[in-house]
Amino acid sequence: MKYWLLFYGMSITVIFGGGFLIRFVRDGDFYIAEFIGGIVGITLVIISFLLKGSMKPDKSLNE
Repeated sequence: MKYWLLFYGMSITVIFGGGFLIRFVRDGDFYIAEFIGGIVGITLVIISFLLKGSMKPDKSLNE
């Protein structure tokens, strides 16, 4: 799997962030564990995009 960090980050974001948002909107409860899980998932997604961008080969080196 080429984009495992992206998929893992999205999965964590959907599971924990989605559960957090549903409970927060419906009941007004703020569950810190689900909030932290959502933040970790978003962080992993951002890191995966940064790593994917930095791994592109430079065209100037091939010339």
